[in-house]
Amino acid sequence: MITVIDLNYSQNPYPLLSQELLDNVGKVLSLKKKVLIFINRRWEANALICRDCSYQAKCSECDISMNVHKFPTKKLICHHCNKQESIPVQCPKCSWTNLISVWTWTQKMEEIFAKIFSSSKIVRLDSDKITKEGVHLEDIWNADIIIATESINAVTIENLWLVVIPLFELEMVIPEYDIEERIYINIAYNLKRWADAIIQTYIPNHELLKIITEWNYKDFLIHTLEERKAFNYPPYWKLAYIWIKSKNKERLTDMAVKLNNKLEIANEDKKIYINYDSKSFTKRAWEFRQKIILRWENLEEFLQIASGEIIRNREIELEWK
Repeated sequence: MITVIDLNYSQNPYPLLSQELLDNVGKVLSLKKKVLIFINRRWEANALICRDCSYQAKCSECDISMNVHKFPTKKLICHHCNKQESIPVQCPKCSWTNLISVWTWTQKMEEIFAKIFSSSKIVRLDSDKITKEGVHLEDIWNADIIIATESINAVTIENLWLVVIPLFELEMVIPEYDIEERIYINIAYNLKRWADAIIQTYIPNHELLKIITEWNYKDFLIHTLEERKAFNYPPYWKLAYIWIKSKNKERLTDMAVKLNNKLEIANEDKKIYINYDSKSFTKRAWEFRQKIILRWENLEEFLQIASGEIIRNREIELEWK
């Protein structure tokens, strides 16, 4: 059985932990059964921000948010180039001391559950924990509450009575065409092989959530294929990213613009969807990146136009989606 808790109207003594959820967890634990807090992906939201001026600590090499780590020492770490810095006491922008760490949820939930259910044994299973501290199967089997990402998928848990999805829509923010499919696989499949479940959400009427709670794979398949067809996504059309990368920003822009112009000229009948934003950059480990998105029914044939340039140039890569 799946219970959906509407966070819009529930009493929430802790962020994303409603009283109804906590009551149900308490009941399961009183029966000497296990609870799994399943987080669809690791929530990489452990940024350092200033509440006064909205400053956010970013890596100077990669231009992405640095993460606050507590183990083995408190520091800021870039997850792309591994650059490390000490955590500042004052905001580098406004000099005030109102800096806060936005939680990495798996770690924060471990602290909250340990506080509420102090007599229960809790184990957290995510990539940080596995890499830095190690987790043994005995730790999982002996735990009362297991807080885990999809790392838990390969583990069989005996005596498991309740699975909790703290926030259903967490994955929805990822801008990928197949995100609903990935959510369905991670949530619906795992709930079906495990136990009773509680899903918390601010969007209880979402179509995908209804399909999941009704175990209706056929409707999900029909719904997904209709959307893919309407928006010209795979399997009806082919989708590819052409990544252009360079440590020199001007060289990157020059290569990307020339390649995009070449593709646009070849696309004179406008059959192919080409998306390129010359002002949009990402930076990863000292390297600037831009992408050109292509969609068409016969994309392989069209890409022969750019194949020579892709093969010759190590700074250009093709990624099929």
